[in-house]
Amino acid sequence: MMIKVLLFLDAFYLGLGSFFSFFVAPTLFKVLETVQAGKVVERIFPVYFAIGFVVSIISAVVGTKVSKAYFMLAIIAALIVGMQLFFLNPYAHSLKGTNYSLFLKIHGLSMALNLLHLLLILILCYLLIKKE
Repeated sequence: MMIKVLLFLDAFYLGLGSFFSFFVAPTLFKVLETVQAGKVVERIFPVYFAIGFVVSIISAVVGTKVSKAYFMLAIIAALIVGMQLFFLNPYAHSLKGTNYSLFLKIHGLSMALNLLHLLLILILCYLLIKKE
């Protein structure tokens, strides 16, 4: 039962993250002006990263009973998304109006970390499927 709950949580976040990253955000920037799209996405990021953080923490805590590999990957996932939630996102937000060049670099790093986080969640799903 525990594995099914973890698989649901991880798969839910993988779907949410993939949908937001590969469909919602790009569509907003195609349909709206860049400034408007940025304002919308800026409001979504804290919630998106918070959900990822909670899911990763739950996965790590409960994952101690799954396997050492699952637990370690969940900890890494939680650290990555926690860094985005608590440091990179607020830092990028503070740079937007003052240093746009640095903002773009921080945003690029955040995008790369988001992809890495989603990949880790995919691996967590795979490990859970193998356990069943």
